[in-house]
Amino acid sequence: MACFELSRDVAQLDCCVELAAPLARTLLRVVGRVVIDTGLPDAEASAWQNTEVMALQWLQEALAPLGYEIRPSAGSGRPEVPAPSDEWV
Repeated sequence: MACFELSRDVAQLDCCVELAAPLARTLLRVVGRVVIDTGLPDAEASAWQNTEVMALQWLQEALAPLGYEIRPSAGSGRPEVPAPSDEWV
């Protein structure tokens, strides 16, 4: 997938802000994973739970150096994002 190839190229960029390339790389990885798991002809809806958790974990990992974290909206009833070391869904 082009997103994964592009994410490797982004990692090599000499961005004027040190945290920019890792953030962009992770965002592209998330897009690639979501497209592969949900947008291809043989994609199955049953994979969504794992894909969503993985995407949120990757986003959490990308945002942490910027001082942010992924949390469910108040009252949404959504669970906290499990740590990557927790059991996979």
